[in-house]
Amino acid sequence: MADDTAPAPSHPLAYVRRSHGWSYQDLARVVAENARALGVPMAARREKVWRWEHWGVVPERDSQRALARALGVPLRDVDARPWPGWLPALAGLPEGLGWDRAGALGALEVLLDSGGRDPRGYPVVEGPEFRVAIGEWVRAASVRADAAPEPAAPGDDFDVETTAWLEWGLHGLCRLDGRLGGGAVRHRVEADLRIALELIRQGPFAAADDARLLRTAAALTRLGGRAAVDTGRHGAAQRYFLTGLRLAHAAGDATQAARLWAELSLQAVLNGRHDDALAGVAAAEDAPAAPPPAVRATLAMCRARAHAGRGDEPAARRALEEAAGLLDPARGDAEAELLAHSGLALLDLGHPGEAARTLDKALPLLPPSHRRDLALLTAHAALARALSGDLDGARPLATRAARLARTCLSPHATEAAERALAATSAPGRPAAEGGLDPGDGVDYGPAP
Repeated sequence: MADDTAPAPSHPLAYVRRSHGWSYQDLARVVAENARALGVPMAARREKVWRWEHWGVVPERDSQRALARALGVPLRDVDARPWPGWLPALAGLPEGLGWDRAGALGALEVLLDSGGRDPRGYPVVEGPEFRVAIGEWVRAASVRADAAPEPAAPGDDFDVETTAWLEWGLHGLCRLDGRLGGGAVRHRVEADLRIALELIRQGPFAAADDARLLRTAAALTRLGGRAAVDTGRHGAAQRYFLTGLRLAHAAGDATQAARLWAELSLQAVLNGRHDDALAGVAAAEDAPAAPPPAVRATLAMCRARAHAGRGDEPAARRALEEAAGLLDPARGDAEAELLAHSGLALLDLGHPGEAARTLDKALPLLPPSHRRDLALLTAHAALARALSGDLDGARPLATRAARLARTCLSPHATEAAERALAATSAPGRPAAEGGLDPGDGVDYGPAP
């Protein structure tokens, strides 16, 4: 049996225990004492706690109630989130870390020891907690905007070749993500982040070299977050994005930070947290360093999706018009991105016929190699046709989406295809019942 000083595993219980300074025996005693307070006799067995943390054993109901009582977690949360999802483990960024190089390093260390390997259990930060994360970043961004450039440090030990390899690999991983989905890249992203972490630990280097390495790590966390969303690990995805914000800030990369806010906002839309999505977009748009037009266009699309989710059609259409005015016509995937988000917004607003026409225009603009993205977009187009009453047009699209999804490692695409197939087998369903489930969305393989 491992001792209490061994490195913490990735289980959320490890972080709860260590954050309270509890050994395995301490935690066993806390559970037993609270169980007795609830009228349940229980022995304080250290090995039982160890099995929960290391073997994946699920505690019995009375033990979970006792632990929830000790941690101040309402029983409704225990009922709503299966173990270990209700544990208050690293709900957001680690506390006590500064918004500097050291803080970014600490956040990345915690991410790789926890959220990167968690399947589904970590809770998503929302509401007031999400606003706290926004406030921290806004204050840090304001301070950095007023600060003088940091002096360069000696950079003889900077590993140029490995950093270049990580940058080159990132481009390939982005293409692979679009082709096969998040399940194909998630473990490679984590492995590359571990290499980046080791390089960062060897610094600091000259200011430009340090920024280059931190920027690469931030881009990797962005891709890792997208892969986590695609595989249904939303708590882990949020950790990737929030850690990436800290890395981007330490690198002085305001554009990468804005892209990460767009990812956080879109993830909030996919989870039905529309107010959080709008708050995240506002944080990026109001930053001291304005994002470039292409990123502002993406933020406007996220804003449109959030407004559509809230049922505010005028605001959603204004945001889509704003995005159209910001996009670069020379950018090949710009029109596809705008049409896709427009179609999804129209679905949420209850206009499946208009959504179907819009999504039909987007489909031929996606390259055939982007199979995951094609599967998602085709599924949404099929759903829009089905909800508008065009079942004959929906069925071949749904069948194609399912065929594409089978060639990918994307639970997101598979679920979208299944919803489309189900809709085509439900004749007579009124279009007014349309709109998207909170898990719907579309990805395009992020640019580094």
